[in-house]
Amino acid sequence: MSRLTAIIAAVVACLIFCLGWLAMHYHNAASKQQTRAESAEQQVNAAEAVTSNVLTTMTIFNTISEANQHAKEQIALDASGASADIKVAVASDDCALRSVPDGAVKRLQQYADGLRQGAGGSATGKPDS
Repeated sequence: MSRLTAIIAAVVACLIFCLGWLAMHYHNAASKQQTRAESAEQQVNAAEAVTSNVLTTMTIFNTISEANQHAKEQIALDASGASADIKVAVASDDCALRSVPDGAVKRLQQYADGLRQGAGGSATGKPDS
């Protein structure tokens, strides 16, 4: 019987060793999968943050574009109204029929160019020296 007891003890020891090895193996595998899952979650969070920033940027850009378009339309409307007002104001004035001197036309064009470029000089309303 002692030989049978020794064999049973050896088999039990072998089973305990195998079960321990399997438990450690699956624990390591689960730990690796957990690490992969956490890494994937971090990547998803980073991608969501980038996407959110892109959408915010596009919204801001569209808002600015709409505001600029509205401002351009308002300027055109104001210019059209001013032009009509000037035509009405000078319709009965005999000096409106006279031609504008070349020097004045050139100076007005320079002033308008300065306004478009945002330059100081003639755009400030001060005459060039």
